[in-house]
Amino acid sequence: MTTFTLSLCDMILGGCLFLFLAAVYSARPKFPADCSPPTRRLHDTSIHKTQIIKCSISHHRLFPKKHAFVYPYLSVGIPVRVPKSNWLLSVNTAPWWKRGWLHVSPKDHLYRGRDGETLSDNVDAYLKLQGLNPADFPHVYLVTSPRFLNHVFNPASFWYLYSADGELKYVMAEVNNTFDERRMYLFPAPESPGPFKQTLSKDFHVSPFSSRKGSYILSTANPADDENISVTITLCSSKGHPKLVARCSSEAPAIDPSSLSLPRSIWLLVSWGSTVLTTFAKIVHQAILLAQVRKLNIWYRPEPGESAVARRPTAAESFLATVFTRHLNHLVSMSNRYTFLTHSTGVGEETSYPQSHSLLDLHPVGEAGPVALGLRIHTPQFHRQLMTYERLSDFLSYTLLHPYEENRTAWSDDAQSLVDAIRGLEMAMRRRRRWRPREVPLDVIWAAYRHLRCAQPLKGTYPGPGLPSRREEAKHRDGPRASPARGGRCFLDDFVRDDCGLSLQAHYMVATLGLQWRTRVMRVVGGE
Repeated sequence: MTTFTLSLCDMILGGCLFLFLAAVYSARPKFPADCSPPTRRLHDTSIHKTQIIKCSISHHRLFPKKHAFVYPYLSVGIPVRVPKSNWLLSVNTAPWWKRGWLHVSPKDHLYRGRDGETLSDNVDAYLKLQGLNPADFPHVYLVTSPRFLNHVFNPASFWYLYSADGELKYVMAEVNNTFDERRMYLFPAPESPGPFKQTLSKDFHVSPFSSRKGSYILSTANPADDENISVTITLCSSKGHPKLVARCSSEAPAIDPSSLSLPRSIWLLVSWGSTVLTTFAKIVHQAILLAQVRKLNIWYRPEPGESAVARRPTAAESFLATVFTRHLNHLVSMSNRYTFLTHSTGVGEETSYPQSHSLLDLHPVGEAGPVALGLRIHTPQFHRQLMTYERLSDFLSYTLLHPYEENRTAWSDDAQSLVDAIRGLEMAMRRRRRWRPREVPLDVIWAAYRHLRCAQPLKGTYPGPGLPSRREEAKHRDGPRASPARGGRCFLDDFVRDDCGLSLQAHYMVATLGLQWRTRVMRVVGGE
């Protein structure tokens, strides 16, 4: 009875929130267009308290076209080692009925696939991968945006790492793009005393109006000393020219969620909850203005490098990964030249490649020493592309040996030897392929499937049309876009048809066709 009553109250409160969102958002005061930094004020921010912080985000683009905007942004400050939770703001893993209206989940931060029960678990795992001892940082302070109505989009979160004596040692910027990809930049504190200001090279695709080249300059106030939030990130071009200045700053005194009355809590959710829900839409709106009004050059999305966290796989991509795993097992069993060493994912292990899945480790029979040929799959796009190739060796040759890293979906320490080994295994499998009796109804279904499936190899977009300078060249070279080839063969099709059961065959056809249609639709909005 209690659970039902709480749920009914939640629904009534949620309805009230939505009734007020539009009116409150339209009545919000406007910020100056010049994006000048706010007047310095103390906002009672404490790195030892769980607090709600009203902030503003400003962007000031300097070249090639000037453009500026600013919008309100609801943030929270979390003492990661000792957070506190209540019905308004909750932190760390909790069942849905114990979460607050605002919630900070470990699953939304740092490496995926190694999610701990707490933010502290996640940051400790990250620090170990960076060669740091988590015990050296007993105080960790996180500034981020919470979930509201189970929705969140964090363009950037900032982790402040302190020593036992309260000295700020590192600031970690956790950057997310609109493609569900993530990159953590760890800035060490300057050796000389004074303001925190450090520079790191840029290698992650955030904006379609900039390449992956350049650098970031991070300038931030120390929340432990200044009692406010003030972070400035300057994006510099590859030639060192400031290109964009982004600021996040607190705009009002920090709020202790445990001290708010019920009416004030409701008003806070009504007046500021919309900022969480509309962050993504605001970014897309500004991108449209820059592309259509300012006419800025556009860089297509490259595949993330190994330093970044790839997007989450779809259910169909996860299923194709299991099919590919079975195919690899079958392929190795066709020859006595290699032994299968490992067949696991490296996500849950303390490895140098926390986001790469080590699906294949081959050891040549008779070879002395721990020599192995490994394949590290880094992005789900790997499985979306492999289902369009006739031979696995051809696909691996493309994705591992392509001169542009922007197209790579997997990595290997000895790519050429791995491709040669797979090619040899494919030849052995063709020699040992068994004859299968014909099954007319099933053959008809597979023929219809192959007619619907696109067999044109799916490739990356670099150098053309990914690079603005090569886009026109690629357009003239390729001419009008050809219709996708249909009816071609794919090595996974042959394996599933000949060596898998009917249920898996049906699942495979649905997953493959669904992924290909999803790819076509998502290309309209820039891919995924």
